[in-house]
Amino acid sequence: MNPQLGIMTWGDIAPDPLTGQLPSPSGRLTHVLELARTAESVGLDIVGVGEGHGAHRVNQDPFLLLSALSRVTERIRLSAAASVLTTADPVRIAEQLSLLSLLSNGRVDLVAGRGALPQDQDLFAVPSHLREEIFEERLDQLLDVLRPGPSDLLGDFRDHARDVELPATGRDPRDLVWAASSGSPRSVLRAAGHGLGVMLNVMEGEWRNLLPYVKAYREALRGFGDRTSARVGLAVPALVIPDDAAADPWRAAVELAHPYFSAGTRTYGAASPEDPTWTLDEFAAQCAPTGSLVVGGVSEVVEKLAVLRHELGLERILLRVDINGLPHDTAIQTVRLLGEQVLPQLREQHMPGEDPPRLHG
Repeated sequence: MNPQLGIMTWGDIAPDPLTGQLPSPSGRLTHVLELARTAESVGLDIVGVGEGHGAHRVNQDPFLLLSALSRVTERIRLSAAASVLTTADPVRIAEQLSLLSLLSNGRVDLVAGRGALPQDQDLFAVPSHLREEIFEERLDQLLDVLRPGPSDLLGDFRDHARDVELPATGRDPRDLVWAASSGSPRSVLRAAGHGLGVMLNVMEGEWRNLLPYVKAYREALRGFGDRTSARVGLAVPALVIPDDAAADPWRAAVELAHPYFSAGTRTYGAASPEDPTWTLDEFAAQCAPTGSLVVGGVSEVVEKLAVLRHELGLERILLRVDINGLPHDTAIQTVRLLGEQVLPQLREQHMPGEDPPRLHG
């Protein structure tokens, strides 16, 4: 199985922690466009754009940003990864998805996320104690309205709307929509219940911690009588350098990445006693063979991705390449190496009849 390999961005505007240089919003948008163009030029499969709000973001509307990317690319798939459905109207999301599908010649899909940071819940008047119920209702309604023909949108958190019908996308909603998961039983079972692919969003910890959730997802699909729609994706931060960049490329990559990955916190939020920044040793452990982060030289990244693909049964891998003020040239280097070196080697790994890959170290 050859998974789709691509990049993603959260569109954050952050100062370089070493120089203090802060890109302008227009400069940051230019960087995102260049990342997408570069990803397509080197043969990557997909570019994803997350959703975030506030003055430190340029991705408040992933669909609007993806529409811009659709104008500067021709082949690469475009994903709203993730779109926070808890704070959005599902009819509006379906309309945007349908329109973007037309603009991009069908290259688009959506990762529906519950998300919603506390400040975003306040911003969009979402009661924190109801966000699970709101998300589940809106996911149901989104899938209903994406199906051909009229739909009745009934629920507890909106006025009833009857005979709602949008322009047909020509695609099964289960092909258009993934469900985001940070690794919880409820989220993976919800994805399985709808027959959706599950996109695992990981920012720290050992990747083997995901195995029980992937197993539960696949078993739930079988329990629902669905043996055909299992799709597992992984979204994770990454940085890649050439193998010949240093005598020990893994150590060099870790030391290069650390100031930027740790400029936020372990979960890339505001620092607090409960969520401190990484020390160099802690960060190195996250980048080790057992850790979730994909940081190293080309050979180490190929080896890690091959194991993740095999062990988790991945169909899609999205690597977040521009984190916390990381210099744009460094992010572009990662994208080029992913397309020119990592992807070809990854697709040669584990051919039929071979033993599955194993991580060293």
